[in-house]
Amino acid sequence: MLELSFAKSFLSTLDSRPIKLRADHVFDPEQVGLRVPYTLPRLQAPHPEMPKKVKKSQAPGSSKSINIRVKSARNPALEFTVPNAPLSTTTIQDIRDAVRGRVTDAQGNPVALDKIKVLYHRKPVSGTSKTMAEVLADEPDMLAGGKEVEFGVMILGGAKAVETSESQPAHEETRDTSPPKAAVGPSGVELLKTDTFWNDLQGYLEQRLKDAEEAERLKTLFKNAWASSQ
Repeated sequence: MLELSFAKSFLSTLDSRPIKLRADHVFDPEQVGLRVPYTLPRLQAPHPEMPKKVKKSQAPGSSKSINIRVKSARNPALEFTVPNAPLSTTTIQDIRDAVRGRVTDAQGNPVALDKIKVLYHRKPVSGTSKTMAEVLADEPDMLAGGKEVEFGVMILGGAKAVETSESQPAHEETRDTSPPKAAVGPSGVELLKTDTFWNDLQGYLEQRLKDAEEAERLKTLFKNAWASSQ
């Protein structure tokens, strides 16, 4: 009993004294509870959402356009302008079509499209479906619109220019009273017997359909149908 009383009095004496720990003492968090409440750091206020940009729809005719000057220095000497050509839709094929409507070969027939080469900075432009925006992609001043760009033209095998209504001044109203001239070269059934006519038809179909195989198939179909009717 005396030993038990002594132990109790000794322990009560130790409880009254402050506990001293070493400076490098480490608590095991699994065995010792937190002595102070732990609070999470305050979250930052969320950033306000950026207002969505509303794309303004362009009014009809407001797309950027340029004036295209087409020039051939020789064989034939040809120069004309395509005004207000939209950058996004005007293609090299459109320029070739415009040239083809102003020239003929030595026999007076339309020039094959594959013989008309369009040049820019004296270099041939590859691809007939390229738009003006793609050709002028490295020239931001041109892409701004309202400028004039010059393209050269080279016709393989040569050609001759024909007069069009655009080549006459607007203020001159002349009336030709001379009898109409006879067509140069074959015409009618004789023209249908030439390969030039069917090649031109294939070129036209290829331009409109954007499909070379389908254009060739339709040309063969039309040619065979005409031949069987003779």
